[in-house]
Amino acid sequence: MAALNDLSLTADLELARQLADEARAISLAAFRGGFEKRRKKDGSVVTSADEAVERAIRARLSRERPDDAMLGEEFGETGSGPRRWVVDAIDGTASFAAGGPQWGTLIALEIDGTVAVGVCDMAPIDRCYFAARGQGAFCVDRGGQPAPLRVSGNGDLKSARCFVPGPEWTRGPDMMRSAALAARTRIFEPEDHPALRVAAGEIEAAVFFMGAPWDIAAPSIVVREAGGRFGDLHGGTSIARGGGLFSNGAVHEAVLAVAGRGPV
Repeated sequence: MAALNDLSLTADLELARQLADEARAISLAAFRGGFEKRRKKDGSVVTSADEAVERAIRARLSRERPDDAMLGEEFGETGSGPRRWVVDAIDGTASFAAGGPQWGTLIALEIDGTVAVGVCDMAPIDRCYFAARGQGAFCVDRGGQPAPLRVSGNGDLKSARCFVPGPEWTRGPDMMRSAALAARTRIFEPEDHPALRVAAGEIEAAVFFMGAPWDIAAPSIVVREAGGRFGDLHGGTSIARGGGLFSNGAVHEAVLAVAGRGPV
């Protein structure tokens, strides 16, 4: 097993934060100055900024962590081994392309299949969340000092504030699960990434019925290090099964009972 010692994770976290800063500079310049966009084969939007950010991250990692693998939304997986970076260059590309503020860069590092480092940089609102395994989770606004994150202690499903995705992000039976959860909780629309607001204690749960590893990895460790819980919708902990549940832990099983897909 690769060692998850504090010293190495501190260096990896620092690198991830530097990568996020580089990504922010590229994405904000494009956001304010123009970019190209097109539809991918799956119908989703991609922009020249997505590709430019991922290329920059790959170039930096090839210099600083040449033995590490990487999985990115735009250019797939390269390399192999126990250490893998999982990157979404611009999470929320649809909002980015439409000139909206709900987007950011997600950077995570897996070691032996376990997410050990995560950085979620919300460039439009000058806010960055970060965490490393065993070191806690933090949020910092531009120009401020990092503040520790802690999930709420509310364990009552009826009063739980919950993010439930809209119909455009659900398919088939998940639409019924989404409606059922909405009927049993207090629906909440945070201004920021919903999973990260779980970590901040603003809401108790956030459910995503769709989502690839690059959407899930970085927020998952921020929530966990803030005292919360992440799991897939089958009751496991995989970031690769599509979607997931981020919670304060106290309402996790209750939410899963309503919105989960059951064992594989």
